[in-house]
Amino acid sequence: MPAASDTRPTILIVEDIVFIRMMTEDYFENAGFRTLGARTADEAITLFETDQSIRYLFADIHLPDGDDGVALAAIVRKRWPPVKIILTSADMPANEVRLPVRGLFVPKPYSLDRVRHTFETMA
Repeated sequence: MPAASDTRPTILIVEDIVFIRMMTEDYFENAGFRTLGARTADEAITLFETDQSIRYLFADIHLPDGDDGVALAAIVRKRWPPVKIILTSADMPANEVRLPVRGLFVPKPYSLDRVRHTFETMA
C-alpha cells in the first residue's frame, strides 16, 4: 500500500526481462510516478488486488508462467475498468494484438517518452 501522503499516480510495469523492467521503472519514477513491477500476470493480479492506487498498466505481451499480457489486460479491464492499459511487444504486429476496450499497443523498441505521453492523452 502506498503511504497516505504519496499522491503520485501509480503505474504497474509487467515485464519479465529484469533490466527492461528496471529501466522503465526508473524512467517513470523520474517522471513523477509511483511504480510497481511484476514479472508475470499472476504477480500483476496480486498487486492489483492489494493496491487500489494502480491507475496505469504497461505490460509486455509475452510473459512467462501462465497468462500473457493480452489475457492480463482483459482481466484488468473487467475487474478494474478505469485503469489505462498499454501493451507492448517486439515481435507481434499491432494488427494482430487483441486489445481490450480503450487499450493501446506500442511496439518495441519504444520511446518511454512516447509511452508516457500516450498514457497522459488516453481518455
